[in-house]
Amino acid sequence: MGITGYIPKIGSSLIDIVVGLTAAFYFLMEKERILGFCKDASLVFFGEKATRRIRRVAREIDNVVMGYLGGQLTDAGIMAVLFSIAFTVVRLPYGVVLGLISGFSNLIPYFGAVMAFILAILAGLLSGEPIRALYASILILILQQIDSMFIVPKVVGKKVEMHPVLVLLSLAIFGRLFGFWGLLVAVPLGALIKNFYFWLMNKKQEKTEDWQ
Repeated sequence: MGITGYIPKIGSSLIDIVVGLTAAFYFLMEKERILGFCKDASLVFFGEKATRRIRRVAREIDNVVMGYLGGQLTDAGIMAVLFSIAFTVVRLPYGVVLGLISGFSNLIPYFGAVMAFILAILAGLLSGEPIRALYASILILILQQIDSMFIVPKVVGKKVEMHPVLVLLSLAIFGRLFGFWGLLVAVPLGALIKNFYFWLMNKKQEKTEDWQ
């Protein structure tokens, strides 16, 4: 498939992202009203007991998602600093600016690496010394490996209270099953599954103790 075959897919993905961000913006603007409406609807259709359970689940999801976003922002900031240092070391033009853009592009899995490569190659070629692009590319590969193997599991895992090994397993499993979108939601989904597993286990233990 030529590059023209990917254009519709890229356009579709960009539209999905724009729609998602727009919906998120309006949700945040009307958050209290939406939550109030959902609570009233839940009380009418499901009753008070079920509503309490739904609210408990919703709070758990909110805590995990916010922790994940905080971890991702921290990871992006660390990578922005590392990219800036790497690009400055190889003397790429505007190394700090390119490093910041590349680092915060890391908020989207794999997109940060692609952005870093594109910016490094363009800057290296325009500098008149293409060898700089090669040096920068090698450093990008090294930094991405460090990020995926150490920084993300430690930083993001700590925010969502997941062991680094569980973070890596979540990324591997959901990435294999669902591709790009699986990678995007792997960590928060893994954290939610872990939390609900321990919640169910604790409930089971409480029932067992009551019978003893």
